[in-house]
Amino acid sequence: VPENDPSVLFTTAGMQQFKPYYTNPESAIKDFGSKNIVTAQKCIRTGDIDEVGDATHLTFFEMLGNFSFGGYGRREAINYAHDFIIKELGLDISYVTFYKGEGVVPKDEESQKIWQELGVHDIREDGADVFWGPTGDSGPCGPTTEIYCKNADGQDVEIWKVVLNEYFWDGSREKLDKGEANLKKVDVLGIDTGMGLERLVATVQKKKNVYETDLFNNKETKDERIVADHVKASLFIISDGVVPSNTSRGYVLRRLIRRAVRFSKTPLKEEVLKVKEVYKGVYNLDDKGEIEKEEQKFKKTL
Repeated sequence: VPENDPSVLFTTAGMQQFKPYYTNPESAIKDFGSKNIVTAQKCIRTGDIDEVGDATHLTFFEMLGNFSFGGYGRREAINYAHDFIIKELGLDISYVTFYKGEGVVPKDEESQKIWQELGVHDIREDGADVFWGPTGDSGPCGPTTEIYCKNADGQDVEIWKVVLNEYFWDGSREKLDKGEANLKKVDVLGIDTGMGLERLVATVQKKKNVYETDLFNNKETKDERIVADHVKASLFIISDGVVPSNTSRGYVLRRLIRRAVRFSKTPLKEEVLKVKEVYKGVYNLDDKGEIEKEEQKFKKTL
């Protein structure tokens, strides 16, 4: 649950709590003692809920990221990403993308050149898909450069996104996509990177999808995967203080629990215990009995 962003119900990206620092970089030193930050951020996204159960989509995930508010720039961010994937994780980069330039935003030739210097041969230009943000009703935004690696099936999966927050847009992404944008160039380039933990684990552990990793205890059928994801998301949401209801965050939570009931062949408490076991010692997860109460209420309604 976001602490200081009323424009969204849930935190959907690792950079969300940092939005004010992209327009006021000096305040980062005051609040954090540095212009450079590293995070593991709990996120909830339900926009792709019908895709949950495939190889990569989840409603709850952890977004790993490193951020800079004027501490370093484009070249350093790309080099850090390249070195971590190649040297630390021992993975091969399949290909990378860069922004081809559209409307008032120019082609990101600098990122393209940096990747060429690093010896990456497959460098692809792309459009709106590699322009990030803003989240909510307004905020920083800019071109991105994405890194893809192959999973155990030989499919290319986006592992890491480096966002180059060069602009500020006082409006929603929908308005930006309609060409209603009057983008303002920010004084200091802000770096925002995002790397989904679950996708990364699947790639490192040489699994075909995120549900085969030890984060999910090898869920095989789509129904099992939906239940596992929705119960996990519900546990994390309730642990942040939300309870099922007919409005706002509580309604999203209620829908997740009821959708899990529809796809489950056994009581949800079994999956609740499995999720708690996986995250024991990392997160203090407690559903306070809310999942079982909502499950019984829904079954009675049915």
